[in-house]
Amino acid sequence: MPLTELKQSLGHILLVEDEAILAISQSEFLKNKGYSVQYVSNSTDAYDYITAGEKFDLILMDINLSDGLDGIQLAEKILSYREIPILFVSGYSDNKILDRVCKIKHYGYVPKVSSPEIVECMIRSALQLYRAEQTLAFREKELRITFEAMGDGVIVLSQEGFIREINHKALDMLGYNKADLMEKDLNSFLYLVHADARTRVSYPFLTSEVELLQTERRNDLIIISRSGRETHVTETVSPILDADKKLNGIVIVFRETPNKPVMVPPKDGESLYAKVFQLSPIAMAISTVKDGTYLDLNSAMETIFQFDKAKVVGKKTNEFKAWSNPEQNEKLNRIYKEKGRMSGERMSVEHTDGNKYEVLVFSQAFEIAGERFILWINLDVTKILDIENRLAKSLEEKDVLLKELQHRVKNTLAIISGLLNLESFKVENEVAKQSFLNAQSRIMSMSKVYENLYQSEDLESVDLRKYIEDLVFSLHDIFVLNPTKIRFDVKLDNIRLDLKRTLPLGLILNELLTNALKYAYPNEKAGEIRIHLSCSNENIILSVGDDGEGLPDSVNIEKGNHFGYELIRSLTSQLKGVFSSVSKKGEGLNIMISFPHNNKD
Repeated sequence: MPLTELKQSLGHILLVEDEAILAISQSEFLKNKGYSVQYVSNSTDAYDYITAGEKFDLILMDINLSDGLDGIQLAEKILSYREIPILFVSGYSDNKILDRVCKIKHYGYVPKVSSPEIVECMIRSALQLYRAEQTLAFREKELRITFEAMGDGVIVLSQEGFIREINHKALDMLGYNKADLMEKDLNSFLYLVHADARTRVSYPFLTSEVELLQTERRNDLIIISRSGRETHVTETVSPILDADKKLNGIVIVFRETPNKPVMVPPKDGESLYAKVFQLSPIAMAISTVKDGTYLDLNSAMETIFQFDKAKVVGKKTNEFKAWSNPEQNEKLNRIYKEKGRMSGERMSVEHTDGNKYEVLVFSQAFEIAGERFILWINLDVTKILDIENRLAKSLEEKDVLLKELQHRVKNTLAIISGLLNLESFKVENEVAKQSFLNAQSRIMSMSKVYENLYQSEDLESVDLRKYIEDLVFSLHDIFVLNPTKIRFDVKLDNIRLDLKRTLPLGLILNELLTNALKYAYPNEKAGEIRIHLSCSNENIILSVGDDGEGLPDSVNIEKGNHFGYELIRSLTSQLKGVFSSVSKKGEGLNIMISFPHNNKD
């Protein structure tokens, strides 16, 4: 495929599907939607494409492959080689398969019966989610580089004093490797003394003697490294507080000073810390606490707030409000006055040219040479929020499409049932007419399942109580010619069951009820049919009984080859259940089926 075609497509997809007709259909549909597709039918070819270096944006993977590896095993092998979003498509939806899928990184699971539009919707969602993850990973990497490149030694502690994180400069000051220190007690590795008295510095807040609630600063200190090298430093200790203002961690910053401490930062614009500040992709500015005068801001700050550094530095922060509305300014000022800082407050920025930014605002006060300053950090989350909104909309669209799918399946089955009904009018042979009626009732039992699904908020399970009530009502209309003769005793617990097992259960109930309605009360005898559903000891129990004629001696439910009862036995086995019956001549027939509530396969 030419490179120009790949560039113009919505994405390059590797389709792994061993059913040729389905693969060709999916491939052509996705190509028409604007994707480029490479189709393979087995795990070996799929892995060869990945390792050969061809760039794919997403893998659309069937789980049930006919060669050596299934789709889940192949996904694990591919992910161990390179990072790529994988979307599973399968006709299997039992818990065992889903549990295996959940254990590996993937971007969705689509039933094979889903329409091509649903699959394409999930592909778009998966690609958007993957791009969002890549953006967040890139931002994290940027922050990590900034952290490591700082000219100050930075140590992040838990509230108990164990080292959570430490940058390269701090490791150099202490003389240790990072692996030696992580999750270890700081006091075991940091030897910090007063420059004059040479007495060791202690941290009372780590022993619960005092509570650390605000930033503290100490000068004239010396770090003595593992090898004995001495580094003169100033120390800043800041608490990390949670939403309830409880201590959740501690940040310690050591700034190296000449042998005689200097309390002002170097003014050399080429110093390392100045480069980090200016090159950071995160918008930052420094102002005074006293009157809010801007002292410095970086290029990212100029972009987001449409500032010109030369026209901003030296002016007060309250002179620049054109980018936000008055209510928002009032809210941010109130929060800052109440808390003394910003901890990720949301702010909207809108330029005169229509460009908009969504920003999280952070602030941190610090002191140099007796004067207090504020570092403003403005994190641009515009793209992230946009991606989140589009993902939420895609998920909502997926639910709508799934409901429409259930509705269409139900309508299709209803049409088939109606056609059978029309054909039955042309048949004069009673046995043949009865066969048409039986087929119609079986199709109706399946149709009721999908009807309950699209009417429900839960698209994965069926309300058995409502389903059985609807099915009994429909069968009554089909088979009961004299409603005053046949009564129904219906007692049903509130139970939900997955679609895969509701279908065979509905067919079983259909067979039992139609047999009772047709054979239990000959010559228009009156009687009562009982349908009871309950859940006991982790099993679901369905009981169908009548007080009619009972079974003839020639019929053996549990071993005979009568089609209806053979179908019931097979469907009960599919549910991993047990089947029992009691029949007495002239006293009726009672059949009980019990199967596990939770499907463990």
